[in-house]
Amino acid sequence: MRSLRDTFSLNELTGKQERFFAISMSVLYLGTGLSSSSLAIYLIRCAGLPPSGYGAGMSVAAVAGIAAGPLAGWLADRRDGHVVYAVLVWLMSIATLALTVAPGWLALVLLSVLVACGRGSAAVLGALIGRGVGTEHRVPYRAVLKSLSNIAMVVGLGLGALVLGFGSITAFRIGFAAEAVTFVVAGLLVRAAGKHLAAHRTDPLPRAAPDPGRSSVLRDHRFVLLTIANGVLTLAEPMITIALPLWVLSRMHVPLWLVSVALVVQTGGIVVFQIPVGRRVTTVPTAVRAARLGALLLGAAALLFPVGALTGHGAPAVAAIIGIALAAVGGEVLCGTASWCFLYGLAPESALGRYQGFYNTGFDLSLIVAPSLFGWFAATGAQTGWFVLAAVFLATGLALAPLTHRGTLSHPAHRGRGCEIR
Repeated sequence: MRSLRDTFSLNELTGKQERFFAISMSVLYLGTGLSSSSLAIYLIRCAGLPPSGYGAGMSVAAVAGIAAGPLAGWLADRRDGHVVYAVLVWLMSIATLALTVAPGWLALVLLSVLVACGRGSAAVLGALIGRGVGTEHRVPYRAVLKSLSNIAMVVGLGLGALVLGFGSITAFRIGFAAEAVTFVVAGLLVRAAGKHLAAHRTDPLPRAAPDPGRSSVLRDHRFVLLTIANGVLTLAEPMITIALPLWVLSRMHVPLWLVSVALVVQTGGIVVFQIPVGRRVTTVPTAVRAARLGALLLGAAALLFPVGALTGHGAPAVAAIIGIALAAVGGEVLCGTASWCFLYGLAPESALGRYQGFYNTGFDLSLIVAPSLFGWFAATGAQTGWFVLAAVFLATGLALAPLTHRGTLSHPAHRGRGCEIR
């Protein structure tokens, strides 16, 4: 019982800055969950956007988000990242409030602002954690943040369901106003963390070394390949949120509420397993092994899709859906934890913001590719695609060892930082 209590304790939140970050992220995800289920409905029903216009706007916003991440990270390497983060989330607050009165065409612009600032703030926060949290605690701390963020997101989704239940324009606007407040609070908390750090810092604030320019990340070819590999492995999340609903709807004969069960398994699995896994994956070699096992689980999840279609209905189909959810959440937890370890173990300390921003583009691209890819799988019913995807997962997992080993050799100064290299 004691070991179980220790496993799920939050020892990583002992420092004041760590607690500020954790509360800030929880508040931010509470607000994000509040609007996740209602944003599209509001823009189409109340702001007058046609569905095709909303889809096009989301595509433009996704591109803006990809560009914003590295740019915000680059800025955080040169300025106080706490201030950069606060400004970005406060811009999100302004854009969210403006959505409540904006006409359709302006709503599309604000949507791009929201996504760009959101992806930019994610890159900045990753760099702040890398610089403000002790080296041996960075990966476990991010695991704690992810678990807390998922809990907050679920609460936010529940509140969003209430907004949808009322369905009036007033309810939507109240929901968006509440979300805007969460962004303000999140920014204030991170800004307070920065002031606390400055007041207790005895050494000068580290600045980025004179730099070869923003293209320096692109010249780190192995890190670019690692970013691509990370993007492939982050298909775990849309595999549950996008692929499974489409596949169940078009290729299986089971109740649609089983998709909700799978989503609960995914969220609950992350909350339960993310922290214990994060505390065990502490070196680049252990991260390679974790990612390899995660890739194997993702490959198994991909193979269960055609199995589910072949069984069609009944207990075997239900078992296939639950198996997909369990394998995907296992792969997501293992690969996600390993990805933090790779980032902090291999990125230069002076360029954490740029590297974090660039690294996030792998995830962003996977979210752009996933709807078309999984929609094509569901529309054609081509089971070969799932076999190919499983093979891609396995090949990616096997490629991580040489990528991270050579990356380590190319950056000997990274030894002993973040996720240790042993």
